[in-house]
Amino acid sequence: MFRAFMVVVLFGVASAFAADAPVHYSRDVLPVLASKCFTCHGPDAEHRKAGLRLDQKEGLFGPLKSGNIAVVPGDTAKSTLFHRVTTTDAEEVMPPADAPKPLSEEEKQTLIRWIEEGAPWTGHWAFEPLQESAPPAIEGDTWSRNPIDQFIRAAQVERGLTPSPEADRRTLIRRLSFDLLGLPPTPEEVDAFIRDARPDAWERLVDVMLASPRYGERWARHWLDVAHYGDTHGYDKDKRRENAWPYRDYVINALNGDKPYGRFIQEQIAGDALYPDDPQATVALGFLAAGPWDFVGHVELREGTIDKAITRNLDRDDIVSTVMASVSSLTAGCARCHDHKFDPISQEDYYSLQAVFAGIDRADRDFDDDPAVHRKRLEIAKVRDGLLRADERFKAQLKALTSPDLVAVNEALKPLETRLEELSRKDSPTNGYHSAIETRADETKWVQVDLGASMPLEKIRLVPARPVDFTDTPGFGFPLRFKVEASEDGAFTSPVVIADYTETEHGFRTDHAVELDGKGVSGRYVRVTATRLFKRLEDYVFALAELEIYSGGANVASGKGVSALDSIDGGRWNTAYLVDGYDSHQRLEAPGVERPEAATIAAIERAVATLKAERETITLGLLPEGDRAGYEENQHALAEATAAWDALPEPRKVFAGTSRYARNGNFAPPEAVRPIHLLIRGSEKTPGPEVGPGTVGCIAGLESRFGVSGDESERRAALAHWLTDERNPLPWRSIVNRVWHYHFGQGIVSTPNDFGRMGAPPTHPELLDWLAAEFLKNGQSLKWLHRQIVTSATYRQSSASNPTFESLDGGNQFLWRMNRRQLEAEALRDATLAVSGKLDLSMGGPGVNFFVFEDDHSPRYKYAEFDPADPSGFRRSIYRFVVRSVPDPFMTNMDCADPSQSVPVRNQTLTAIQALSMLNNPVTVRQAAYFAERVAQGGATVSAQVEAAYRIALNRGPSAEELVALAPYAEKNGMAAACRVILNSNEFMFVD
Repeated sequence: MFRAFMVVVLFGVASAFAADAPVHYSRDVLPVLASKCFTCHGPDAEHRKAGLRLDQKEGLFGPLKSGNIAVVPGDTAKSTLFHRVTTTDAEEVMPPADAPKPLSEEEKQTLIRWIEEGAPWTGHWAFEPLQESAPPAIEGDTWSRNPIDQFIRAAQVERGLTPSPEADRRTLIRRLSFDLLGLPPTPEEVDAFIRDARPDAWERLVDVMLASPRYGERWARHWLDVAHYGDTHGYDKDKRRENAWPYRDYVINALNGDKPYGRFIQEQIAGDALYPDDPQATVALGFLAAGPWDFVGHVELREGTIDKAITRNLDRDDIVSTVMASVSSLTAGCARCHDHKFDPISQEDYYSLQAVFAGIDRADRDFDDDPAVHRKRLEIAKVRDGLLRADERFKAQLKALTSPDLVAVNEALKPLETRLEELSRKDSPTNGYHSAIETRADETKWVQVDLGASMPLEKIRLVPARPVDFTDTPGFGFPLRFKVEASEDGAFTSPVVIADYTETEHGFRTDHAVELDGKGVSGRYVRVTATRLFKRLEDYVFALAELEIYSGGANVASGKGVSALDSIDGGRWNTAYLVDGYDSHQRLEAPGVERPEAATIAAIERAVATLKAERETITLGLLPEGDRAGYEENQHALAEATAAWDALPEPRKVFAGTSRYARNGNFAPPEAVRPIHLLIRGSEKTPGPEVGPGTVGCIAGLESRFGVSGDESERRAALAHWLTDERNPLPWRSIVNRVWHYHFGQGIVSTPNDFGRMGAPPTHPELLDWLAAEFLKNGQSLKWLHRQIVTSATYRQSSASNPTFESLDGGNQFLWRMNRRQLEAEALRDATLAVSGKLDLSMGGPGVNFFVFEDDHSPRYKYAEFDPADPSGFRRSIYRFVVRSVPDPFMTNMDCADPSQSVPVRNQTLTAIQALSMLNNPVTVRQAAYFAERVAQGGATVSAQVEAAYRIALNRGPSAEELVALAPYAEKNGMAAACRVILNSNEFMFVD
């Protein structure tokens, strides 16, 4: 919010450029009031002076405590605001004489002129309906090529600016190629365009690029920045998301197919509800799950705790903030703890948005690529769900029946089923043994079992722990180095070694039971000693789920006494649990090994099956004949539907918003839509009244509360319709502004995620609304919008500077030239691969690891160990596996977006580390070598190779001075070194 505030302050000088134009409240007056008056007379009630609010119409035009009026339209003499800003009385002047930032003369004149002109006041520009205005006619205008230029030229004329000449064709094709495709043009493409004398050569080139599949890859990255997409969860356990990538591919394909923007948004909010026949509309829900997700809070924290409530609240906050910022350019999240201080968004509005998403979580969701399979699955599911509901009714009817024979069968079944559950259960009630926690790995821990008597040892099984609160951690607690010994005395004065892994070079890692040969050793005690411990987070432990010791074919350790050097006894951990027969959450069987109780389990299962069949016969005999026939018919139909379901291909998965998913520890799907309460001061400890689903109430003509309360998907569908209603000006202004931003380096509104009062006002409000209105008329086509922008004379200007115009408009807000821009990290990396000849243009699929990955309790992503010659690293950057907690060092140095937050505007920095990265990063060094090999094939001499390198990388030949400098350098240091110099040039890393 503070950064946006500073942007408003900077825009306060905009009115100076329009001395002869009517004063516009939002553009000219509001920035002055916001920067100089709102501190004492704004939305912050705690610091407000004299009870006066100048950020509201009632305060500006209403009576003061003295009875005077702050602003009387058209009458400066009666306007208290006029007197306070013009007086020389130090006691009366506003801002006070000691204020750090007094009003400038320009700002005073802006306020005076506004009052004199009748003080026209409008609601905040972003919430007003789209205002369609005809492109202005400029006398003698021969420069404009389309309506965009007319709006731009009119603003320039007001400020004494003139446009720059059109850039040369080489510059234009490079600019367009990087803008639309994120890649440099080939020398052949440049030559062809330069030679093309047709009057519509530029328009033809634009159409070719917009039809390229590279377009979707380029522009998907921009949307994924705003959605803060990543392939890991983030937070302290940055687990991989193996199924996030289908959403990334959905965005690419949607943009390539020029999907109408409204549908693009609807699918990402409620595709499953609005377009159930389209499987890709389900994949689109990856948008709701694109942001960070707290694994510990969701999976490990217990249900019903305040910490769990905090986790869910923060999770929904991320969804709400992302949806509203990306689609509507509103900072709705600022209303989580109190009414928004600057924008008309109440705390109730905010929590009504949370209520929209109260029935979903973020998890892997099934979908079918094949639309026919998708439809078939929906059909079967509909039939099967009906049969299951009927089955539940029949079973309730059967359960109510009774007879002496039925009672006898149930009594016989009860103990057998209890015992079978004990022997077969997957979810163990215990975890096993856990040592005390250490800060170093090289500590010694031991645990031992007293068998009660000496006996020959046939085999020993060590079962790794897999506790319910660490279900994702293979081999939890299993020592990297250990030994197993037997002894006749508990002090192990004369132990016999059964197995010794204390010198294992790389550490013993396993997630399976380890079976050891007893070697005929006899003993009463068996001890396991860990000499290098398992790394948990930043600490170290020794843990085992079960220690099984076999003699005479039986597990003689079961239920025997256990002792240890130290232990954590509490909850599911206890030394006694080491021999209680439970394998800690799931049974981990050694291949080919049958547990000793398997025969017992099979016998009990046969007895249970026999008694259940007998019970069914007795129960059905008690049913009336008609009901019995209906039950049997339903059972038959249910079996057929289940068989048809099982015959379908295995569905794929996407990490997305969903209400159905497999339980993971303490993370379970909601049984119903969760109730949402307005939280007093945003605290989960002080819940207020329950709120229903809805949205913000600042758009006239659109209902802000949704009349739905049943299925959660109806809530999302209602919000999707509200967001894409053509009467809602926010989404249409938002998207045209984003596209403008990515083409010019700065939006018409320079704060793309914040159209509120603390965001920047539009520099060209009429143009913004014209673009939004025309965008709606032209099918909400993003490709139409691109074509309008890039075929304008404004876009085709040279980027050369002009000292006179720099003094008038140093930020080039009014586009008297084109902005020179630094390539983003992805475009720079992809361009490097393109000129080296190694770029792999295959599309789609799982993210590519540009690192060496080690799975563990906390995964490790090792970029330094990745082989730069690995062909998998030649894919486009859009397909890289994006890690939140450990970002790619090279991409980060080049100002890549942080996937942990929405990034509407990327940082652009110039640092020494960027130059060092381009010179010395293993990837760029390797690609420079490939580049040298490429040019060597086309040039017999070093000079010819330098010439070829310039044409490939910069789309021009070297000048005589460049050739004289670089050819001897290449002779001395090698062509690869010369190629590194070219890749490091400003001309390669920037676009004019």
